[in-house]
Amino acid sequence: MKILLINAPVANKIKIVREGRCMQREDAWGTSWAPLTLATIAAVLKEAGFATGIKDCTKEDIGLEGLKGIIKEFKPRLVIINTATPSIENDLSCALSIKEVDSSIKTAAFGIHVTALDEECLKSYPCVDFIIRGEPEYTARDLAIAIRDNTPYQDIKGISWQKDGSISRNNEREFIEDLDRLPSPAWEQVNIANYTMPITGEVFLLVMASRGCPHPCTFCAASTLYGKKRRYRSAKRIVDEMQDCKDHFGVSSFLFWAEGFVSDREHVYALCDELEERGLKFKWVANSRVDTVDLALLKRMRKAGCWMIGYGIESGNQDILDLVKKGTTLSQAQEAVRLAREAGIKSTAHVIVGFPGETKEHILRTAAFINKLDVDFLQLYCCVPFPGSVLYSQAKREGLVNTDDWSMFEQNFCVLDTPQISAEEVMRLRKKIFSRFYLHPKRIWRVIRDIRSIKDLQNLLVMAKNFTHWA
Repeated sequence: MKILLINAPVANKIKIVREGRCMQREDAWGTSWAPLTLATIAAVLKEAGFATGIKDCTKEDIGLEGLKGIIKEFKPRLVIINTATPSIENDLSCALSIKEVDSSIKTAAFGIHVTALDEECLKSYPCVDFIIRGEPEYTARDLAIAIRDNTPYQDIKGISWQKDGSISRNNEREFIEDLDRLPSPAWEQVNIANYTMPITGEVFLLVMASRGCPHPCTFCAASTLYGKKRRYRSAKRIVDEMQDCKDHFGVSSFLFWAEGFVSDREHVYALCDELEERGLKFKWVANSRVDTVDLALLKRMRKAGCWMIGYGIESGNQDILDLVKKGTTLSQAQEAVRLAREAGIKSTAHVIVGFPGETKEHILRTAAFINKLDVDFLQLYCCVPFPGSVLYSQAKREGLVNTDDWSMFEQNFCVLDTPQISAEEVMRLRKKIFSRFYLHPKRIWRVIRDIRSIKDLQNLLVMAKNFTHWA
């Protein structure tokens, strides 16, 4: 039995990527969790004896007609669709086009949005047969087995499904306790040349380090998919996968995918030890809360290949950090950035503007705080109430959402009109802060200083073009 896993084509040709907690249009880093998840599901299905194919249509510029041609040729019995909030209508309506090719093909969708609003999605899109809720790998496997063997769906944990207008919601699936059980992603089925780090121009791959996040941040929906309990892959298993990527695909650049890579110090030290003991020279990027790092740890990470760290700064106002239950302080953010610079690691600040309760003065203070931090890069998002987050429930309850168009629920746009500030003003301020940050002479000089070759210059020009479009 054949199974096709896809990132759906986007009808209007706007590239959309799915980026974990952000799930926004393609950002300045070009990172996306979609290929990692699709490749991991495919690997699990292969272990169970299925023939699989992966198409990241948004990256491969495959349109709807192109996908139909692929389906006609591949002849899958099941198509599994990756989804995200801003592209949800496009993603789910894609199932109708699939069934136009062959009405017997089963369609299933997974992702945070459909997990949070499974019944609503099934009611709105009868062409979708199944929703895979939460962690997708083993649910997808069990669903595929049931379709192959023509057995009932009632006992498959983690699915919502419909038949003849009736919707059933099966029991929840337990989270995978031992992540080492998961096979390495089936990267051989992915055109990895499509995924390059804009700053360096190098092909890179994502490596899953852990899943789950216990923190109660109101704006984050990640726990909807992976739960509150932190679960880790072993250092040996992670490095085995990295070495395999180097040996088979020539990839030496990685981004560790985790809700908080630096959440367990011993786990990070073990990973760095494993890399060094094998004599592996990789370049890698990770993310972190600002309250989990110290100089010794950052120096250890730098020695093991870490060249950039992304910090969840969120705001330059302590009252806003407290309001959204971030659990960090401004002084911790300042110290984390300072320590990264001392350790020789570049830093990116991930910042959000337009939280409910935030005023224009708050946003201006955040801008001043960012400049004081002296980070190397800035990712500045509009606050978006993604389904599955506490913020979504709050925004709906208080009538703050100004649109019912899901395509606007991505972090280049503000969809919240609060009593304190309008969505239009938030976007105006965001654009102004972005421009001032990246056009600052000090940052321009740092970028120019790092140019070592024609390739570096070419990468810079491409990044500048992409950034201008994104911002």
